[in-house]
Amino acid sequence: MLQRISRLGRSNFVRAIALTMMLAPVVAHAETEAVDGTKAIAPAVGSDTSPARPIVGDDPAAVRDALKKLHISAASSPSLRDRVRGLVSDATDRHGPNPELAAVGLDRDVRFVVPVRYGVRYQSKRQLLTVDVDLFDAERNDRTGIVLRKVITGPRGRGLVIAPEAKAKGYIQQVDIIELEPGLGKKTTVRSSMRISPAVYAQANGDFALVFSGRLLRPYLTEQTEHADPSIDEPTDITTRVSTLHLDLENISLVSPSSGVVLAKKLRLSK
Repeated sequence: MLQRISRLGRSNFVRAIALTMMLAPVVAHAETEAVDGTKAIAPAVGSDTSPARPIVGDDPAAVRDALKKLHISAASSPSLRDRVRGLVSDATDRHGPNPELAAVGLDRDVRFVVPVRYGVRYQSKRQLLTVDVDLFDAERNDRTGIVLRKVITGPRGRGLVIAPEAKAKGYIQQVDIIELEPGLGKKTTVRSSMRISPAVYAQANGDFALVFSGRLLRPYLTEQTEHADPSIDEPTDITTRVSTLHLDLENISLVSPSSGVVLAKKLRLSK
């Protein structure tokens, strides 16, 4: 009789250990629910304090340089035929092989990390994180692309020189812009609200970025150059190069690049 009770005790102990091991992965992560109905998965602060890997995206300039090697001539934007072809191929085999992109190492999901310097607000009492970020170039309101990179070289002449003398005195600027075109028209703003615990928000340490991921879509890259002579309002000779990367956008995430924390997924673009 005592031997039977001993066996039952050992059996119950083994079952308890097994149940604890099954529940451990569930406890290790916390799921936050967004106010607008989206789900945001963020790691909870627990006993495992090992640091997450920093989030690093593709370099837009490197992607542009690689695509230029393809020498694909195209109009300023993908034709309706190209977009329909892309949608059909996505429906049948979303990740089918693409020899053109494979030749330059881009037959894969690409992701671009765009730092967010404003538009993120956290209300600790409500544990509510709101996002309202414009991603277009405010100085060029005729463009609808999402700015990935903008580099300006050369001095500006405003307040320093008159227009007729600007170029001779060296007030010449080169502006290099790389933008993302997801084919969504004028939708260039990310707006969302989500519940985030103070512990998870603290992990971000005030460092936020939006990650755009997807597959490159023909014509992959289009480029144009614009030139503006010095004027009364802007006494600077400005040459602007605009490179547009065409992407089948699959996901937008809000992250903290340095800490590796993912605060929200499946965000959307709006006007």
